[in-house]
Amino acid sequence: MRRENIHPRFGPAGSAVLLATALLFTAGPALAADAGRGELLYDNHCKVCHTSVVHIREDRKARSREEIRTWVQRWSKELGLQWGSVEVDDVIEYLHNRYYKLESNS
Repeated sequence: MRRENIHPRFGPAGSAVLLATALLFTAGPALAADAGRGELLYDNHCKVCHTSVVHIREDRKARSREEIRTWVQRWSKELGLQWGSVEVDDVIEYLHNRYYKLESNS
């Protein structure tokens, strides 16, 4: 049995609990969308073509988070940004907080 993965004080079960606890605390904040990072991404890649008026006009295209997601994904692909789900979620969070303020079930 390999010993390097077992903490000498806690044994195999204790080491597993410590690892799981550490993963919970490090992964938790990463799961939440970061509106501040989303703002930076938006400012650097989207604001060139978009002014705030596109988000606040009465006939805006996106009326739910999923519709916002569709547009963000579409334009990130069009621009060759190669954004993953984290970047898309961050931009959606920024847009939601700044302009859309949609109900949680939207």
